[in-house]
Amino acid sequence: MTSTEPPWPSSERPRLDRLESDGAADAPPEAVFNRLARLGARHFRMPVVTINLLDGTRQWSKAGYGLETVPAERQLPFCPFTLLGDAVLVVRDALEDDRFAGHEAVTGPPHLRFYAGAPLITPDGLRIGTFSLLDHQPHPEFSAEDERDLEEFARLAMHEMDSQAARRAAQAAERLLRDKNTLLESLLESVTDPIFTKDRERRFTLVNAATARLFGRTRDAVAGLTGGDLFPPEEAKRLDDLCGRVIATGREETVEEELPFPTEDGRRVLMISVMPLRDDGGSTTGVVGVARDITARKRAEEALRSSEARFRTLVDNTPLLMWINRSDGTPEYYNEELRTYTGQDPETMSAWQGFHPDDRAAYLELRTRSIAAGTPYQSNIRMRRADGAWRWHQCRVVPVREKGRIVSWIGTAVDIHDIRRAQQAAEEADRSKGRFLAAASHDLRQPMQSILLFAGALGPHVTGETGQRALDRLQQGLDTLKDLLDSLLDVSRLDAGVVAPQIEEFPVSDLLGPLSAAYAPLAEAKGLDWRVVPFTGTVRSDRVLLGRMLRNLVDNAIRYTDRGRVMVDCRPQGTRLCVEVHDTGLGIPPDQRERIFEEFHQIGNPERDRDQGLGLGLAIVRRLSRLLDHPVDLVSRPERGSIFSVSVPLVRHDAPHPPPPVRMARDEAKATTGDGRLAVVVEDDAIVLMGLAAMLGEWGFEVLSAGSIGEALEQLRGGGRRPDIVLADYRLRQGRVGTEAILRIRDLFGEGVPGLIVTGEIGPEPQRDAAQHGLGLMHKPVTPRLLEAALARHLGAIGPA
Repeated sequence: MTSTEPPWPSSERPRLDRLESDGAADAPPEAVFNRLARLGARHFRMPVVTINLLDGTRQWSKAGYGLETVPAERQLPFCPFTLLGDAVLVVRDALEDDRFAGHEAVTGPPHLRFYAGAPLITPDGLRIGTFSLLDHQPHPEFSAEDERDLEEFARLAMHEMDSQAARRAAQAAERLLRDKNTLLESLLESVTDPIFTKDRERRFTLVNAATARLFGRTRDAVAGLTGGDLFPPEEAKRLDDLCGRVIATGREETVEEELPFPTEDGRRVLMISVMPLRDDGGSTTGVVGVARDITARKRAEEALRSSEARFRTLVDNTPLLMWINRSDGTPEYYNEELRTYTGQDPETMSAWQGFHPDDRAAYLELRTRSIAAGTPYQSNIRMRRADGAWRWHQCRVVPVREKGRIVSWIGTAVDIHDIRRAQQAAEEADRSKGRFLAAASHDLRQPMQSILLFAGALGPHVTGETGQRALDRLQQGLDTLKDLLDSLLDVSRLDAGVVAPQIEEFPVSDLLGPLSAAYAPLAEAKGLDWRVVPFTGTVRSDRVLLGRMLRNLVDNAIRYTDRGRVMVDCRPQGTRLCVEVHDTGLGIPPDQRERIFEEFHQIGNPERDRDQGLGLGLAIVRRLSRLLDHPVDLVSRPERGSIFSVSVPLVRHDAPHPPPPVRMARDEAKATTGDGRLAVVVEDDAIVLMGLAAMLGEWGFEVLSAGSIGEALEQLRGGGRRPDIVLADYRLRQGRVGTEAILRIRDLFGEGVPGLIVTGEIGPEPQRDAAQHGLGLMHKPVTPRLLEAALARHLGAIGPA
């Protein structure tokens, strides 16, 4: 193919848009255009007549006569050249026209030699197709008149296309209008709010179903009516005036109206928005209105206002100082009691002038944090009374929520000035009590200690059954007096809060070993099976106070068990260690399991027999449990026994290792005495010093007695002998402590010198120092039996010869 490629028309994009918008390009051939083609063939006596449309790449035959109406590639026909101008294109002999002489439609089938085509021109001047005449023979005689007739045929075809496009557009618009009307009807029926339109004469021209239901009529029955036909004159006039203002001003208005309706709805409160309704020219032809039934809301608002009025009356008549803040915390209302108490107006109170300047900043900071978090807050703060006095008040502020949202804050203030002063006086009394207890403890323990020691030293010198029996009764009474003194002072110290726990990490074996050694003789004396199950682990507690808890529990178990066994066992439970004391004693009835922790309460001892204890051991255990946060649990079956357990923080559970050596039996202990060992006693109380020296001497010790650290060091340097044990009081003269005495002696003779603090001091310092330096600690008064056990732990078994 050697034909010339036709150029593109200059208006190609608009032309293609027109073809696409008309929708005629892909439409099938139509009869009216076929009739035009046949008429053209007869008029021009041509064998082939076509009416074609051309887009960017293809050609459609809207009609054809003498040629198949199938799409052809655009570069094949003559039609594209016709679109280059408005005039008729005439090719009288294609073989003589350089543009088409080599075209395959000319040189081959269908061997076209003649072409005449007029462009189809739209009213806006776009060439979208051709009305074409073709023949297999040349026609040099085709005249100008023929060209004019061909143009007329093209105009007729274009006119028909425009008419069809207009009909299609009208049909599409009609469908769209129907769809819009259907949608409008659907919306009007589905919307629950009343919607209506009125003309300039205030007649209803359109209402939805919701509007019609208010009047108990159909939509058609309401159309054409006025407000006067539906409402009393006064309401009708207000509504007509509203519509008149909107029509006159062209501005939307919204009002709230309470109107009567003939249905069961009765009087309803409607919020009505009325807007101007305009025609295409912008003139106001009426109004359109939308109403919303707000009756429930208005009734709720009225109820809320009534409730608020009652609430404020209640708040104003309450004897408490009260106020209400908004959701953001800004003050809103102060009750009459608060205004009278402070003598200030709301503006002054809102500026926090009624709060003491020293308290104001901390209170406002707390208030800001709590409002941001939405949490209640309270604070003790000084408020100024009307007479100018600053008085302490406890302020509490809580949020008020509705559906989870904070809507306000309510605050109250209670005058606690007198209570606070009483509390301060009580605290001072507690401090005085603590000081008294410390002094009383020391002053009572010192003479008690000397009595116990001298009574113990009398033993070898009292002969005869009568004298020995009297001495035994004396020692029994002294033991009971000591236990009572220790327990009463412990309870008082715990209640006064003067006991400060010294929390540390230590192996639990540090408690189990001394516990086993101390109570094995007591258990054996009653014929009980005594066992302490070894445990290798580290706990976090106060070793002295925890030891006191366990000793009290074990002492209780041995006292109330006549046969069977007493056992101490340890069971890890996660991050806690449960230390259990098992016994096979008389057990505890369910109704007594709380009362046994009360002071002086004992089961089965109504006569208050002191041989059965004092009834303070478990009371001390409960107080220590709360102080250390070591929960105590009890499992018991009457006549079967009990298990008391103490839960202690467990730091780690070490691998088991061989148990420590068990204390020698009592029979073996009697075979050994002090055997000339050197015991150094440092005590500033002369009577206690003599008592200790006498007791140790009876046990076979050589005793070096000193009233001060310097005196002890001077005698040791003179003698040059290494002491086997040092016993020292904690509080010595000139502000010195017994720990220092032991450490100074160790400096002379080496770290291996054992030390034992024997003190009446109830503070935490002796406990801390003893634990830090590996010293034994005993609290006065100390019985000979307890002193013997302590010496046995430090030096091996000892006892009287």
